[in-house]
Amino acid sequence: MDKGEAMERVCEYYGADLEDTVAFGDSMNDQQMLEYAGTAVAMGNSCQELKDLADIVCESVDEDGVYFEFKRMNLI
Repeated sequence: MDKGEAMERVCEYYGADLEDTVAFGDSMNDQQMLEYAGTAVAMGNSCQELKDLADIVCESVDEDGVYFEFKRMNLI
């Protein structure tokens, strides 16, 4: 099982739609998760290959990218 399949199972369990999910990734082991997610966010410090498949590229981990992207999405 990869992270994408895990997201799918969690959504099934809670009756949620994958299109409503947001996934953040910073390395290629996050690729499947970003491919499954409704909105795929690559961290600014991730490799170019991951950035290319993401919907959004936010600031790096060191620059609090998750926090700032959650604010832009009005999730916090």
